Amino acid sequence: MAQWLLTQILAAIGILSRRLTRRSRQYLGRRIGDLLMLLSAGRRRITRENIARALPQTSPAEQARIARDSYRNLGITLVELTAFPALSDTELDDLIQFNNIELIEAACAAGRGVILLSAHFGNWELSAYGVSRLIGRPLNVIVKHQRNPYADRLLNRIRAERGNVLIPMDRAAREAVRVFRGGGVLALLADQSARPGSDPFLEVFGRPAPVYRAPAALALRFGVPIVMGLCTRRDDGRYVVDLQTIDTDGLSNDEAGILELTRRHVAVMEAHIREYPGQWVWQHRRWKHKVAAAAQSPTAS
Repeated sequence: MAQWLLTQILAAIGILSRRLTRRSRQYLGRRIGDLLMLLSAGRRRITRENIARALPQTSPAEQARIARDSYRNLGITLVELTAFPALSDTELDDLIQFNNIELIEAACAAGRGVILLSAHFGNWELSAYGVSRLIGRPLNVIVKHQRNPYADRLLNRIRAERGNVLIPMDRAAREAVRVFRGGGVLALLADQSARPGSDPFLEVFGRPAPVYRAPAALALRFGVPIVMGLCTRRDDGRYVVDLQTIDTDGLSNDEAGILELTRRHVAVMEAHIREYPGQWVWQHRRWKHKVAAAAQSPTAS
């Protein structure tokens, strides 16, 4: 019952959001973010601990600001996501700008496909929603099921509204073959905690954490490029995505190559987050797995 009620609140936010201007949506989103921060004592503690350990050079006051901005970013993303169905093509084009979109177009034109890699940063939902219009083809987006099935259906309906195909994470490897053979785009987020039994531990903000090996493994196996772009909010409330291809020079299709390519895309992500730390989702327990624990229990999750 609680999950159903929360979904009704989410739907009501959507009805309101679709009637607002861009600036009003972001104002509402910031207030919702403030409320989420106030109500989530456990996550608030995790957020502050993550920031303090990942960015030790920042002052306590700066860490508090980053935490506040991160919660506000969550609120803005939620409010804007629920308003997507109301956006016209003109409004969408005005809201988000993609630089170097030809990197995706060229890979698709060559018939080899492409991996579009991003993170829970800025409005990551808008990035996937907007890019398909520019390249004239749907994205194949890997998604994780939400614990709330009602909200899961509501959000996925919005995500797929402009034709994007949603792929459950447990079918990702099988579906990737189909996507690449058709010269399509496989889109995924790779910044959250992976599986310590099967994914490697690498340095993330100076601390070891399991990182998904799948993007690098798929790229090297199928010979497709990884194009990375984080959806960054500008001061005027619009967004820009600076796309770049992750360098694969000197890498072979083996475990060493997979590890090195993974390090490279993690480094690009980390550098961007350091530049705009208030736009990343610090609430996630990114460093919850320990290297020793993973070695003792390969199936830990």
